[in-house]
Amino acid sequence: MPTHLFAFNPKLWNWPSLARDIATLRRRGHLDIEWSCGRFRAIEPGSRAFMVRLGIPPKGLVGSGVVMTAPAERDHWVEAKRASGALSRSVVLRLDELFDAPLIGFDELEVPPWRRFRWGVRASGTRLPSTLADALEPWWAARVDAAVASRAGKRAAARPRRR
Repeated sequence: MPTHLFAFNPKLWNWPSLARDIATLRRRGHLDIEWSCGRFRAIEPGSRAFMVRLGIPPKGLVGSGVVMTAPAERDHWVEAKRASGALSRSVVLRLDELFDAPLIGFDELEVPPWRRFRWGVRASGTRLPSTLADALEPWWAARVDAAVASRAGKRAAARPRRR
C-alpha cells in the first residue's frame, strides 16, 4: 500500500486546535482533516498516511491514518495567501491516531535502516519507500499501544479510590 508523510511544522502553523482535535479523535475514533499535499498529484485515496512534526523539537511521527480523497485545488491554508485568492493542493486525511508529542522521534530515525530516508520532508505528501513503510507499521503499532496503555494507567491512578 502506498504510504505518504504529511508534515506539521509549528514554525509555519501552530495547529491551534490540536488539543481539541486529539480529544475529538479519542471520542470518535477518528478525525477527518483537510491537509496540504504540496505539489503531489499522485496520492491515491486509501493510501496510508503518517503525520510528522517538523521545525521545533520534539520532532518525529505524531499521527497516522488514511488518505480519503484524491488531491484537489482548494483555498490556500496560509491566511494571507488565501485572502489574495491563492489555491493549494490538499487531501482529506482520516487520522486514527494523533498525539501532541512524537511517539517515534527523529533521534530514533537516525539509525539504519531509517536514516536512508529524509524524514524532514520538504512537502506534505512525500511518498515513503515501501520497504520502510512496511517496517514502520509494527513499530508504530507498538508505540501507539504503549502510549494508550500509559494514558489509561494515568487515568486510573488519577481516579479517587472508593472504600
